[in-house]
Amino acid sequence: MNWALLAAGLGLAAYQAWAISVRVLGSRQLEPPERKLMIITLIMTRGLGFLLGILLIAGAVWRSLQ
Repeated sequence: MNWALLAAGLGLAAYQAWAISVRVLGSRQLEPPERKLMIITLIMTRGLGFLLGILLIAGAVWRSLQ
């Protein structure tokens, strides 16, 4: 198991999930069009970071199976 890769993936995915939840809760105060734009932006930016974290975790697991 590549522990550094696993730790990096877990850290990145956890941070991005936390950041998404904080911003979604904060967007409740916005008007509906602004909220929609905020959520789309979150998916495109923080969602991509979350996906990268998941890929790092998958890479660590894949390397351990070889």
